[in-house]
Amino acid sequence: MAVHSILPPEPTRAVDEVLSAKGVPHVAHGDHDPVGAAERAVTGGARAVIGPWRSRAVAEAVEVTAPAGLPLFAPVATWVGVTRTDEPGCDDPADPRGTVFRMVARDAVVAERIAQRLRDAGQGARLIAGEHEYGVQVASQLRMAGLPEGDDVIVLVGLPGEPENDAARALAPMPILAFDGIQGERFPDQEVTIALVYAPGPTGVAEARRAAAMVAETTDLEALRAMGFDEHGDPLDPPVYFNRY
Repeated sequence: MAVHSILPPEPTRAVDEVLSAKGVPHVAHGDHDPVGAAERAVTGGARAVIGPWRSRAVAEAVEVTAPAGLPLFAPVATWVGVTRTDEPGCDDPADPRGTVFRMVARDAVVAERIAQRLRDAGQGARLIAGEHEYGVQVASQLRMAGLPEGDDVIVLVGLPGEPENDAARALAPMPILAFDGIQGERFPDQEVTIALVYAPGPTGVAEARRAAAMVAETTDLEALRAMGFDEHGDPLDPPVYFNRY
């Protein structure tokens, strides 16, 4: 039985290297048709699926893989609704049925780590969040995490090209602590720290490699959960990296 992947080229190669070394067959679908790839994995008798890449694609693919009881590993999905129904931003969540294993911290965990980082530093933040879906849900998660208020730093929840970035630049030189959605924007007059959930190196490659190593060892759902996941399929105490941007 083969492991199927629904990933971009670089993490696909990483998965193939790990599985080939373990003697496990690998069927790579690429990431252009996640739901179709999930359907082919199920009908093809896959032992597990690694991917898709984006959170919404994971939620859609799970509608196919979960009823079949097929383990699915999400290397980079951070949307809370992939695994949860009890946090802000869980509108129209996935239905994973205990089959999904998220390899990185979800957005709500990043919000908790940011709030704790500021509390530990004795700092307060001015929250600037976009009015889009991403900004609204992460702002709610930050409030739930008890983000301390103040004027020491901007906590920015934004997307490239959106007006919230201009609002943050207007407060220069106040430093920025941001979620990774801002990548692509420039803040020439401010120090920017970005909270990342991926291991250093190419995005998601280390996480895809770890997923491949796990599934090469077992596809039993309970045994996989015992490798460091909670009952929702979220990793226990996942890392969040605070890097200069």
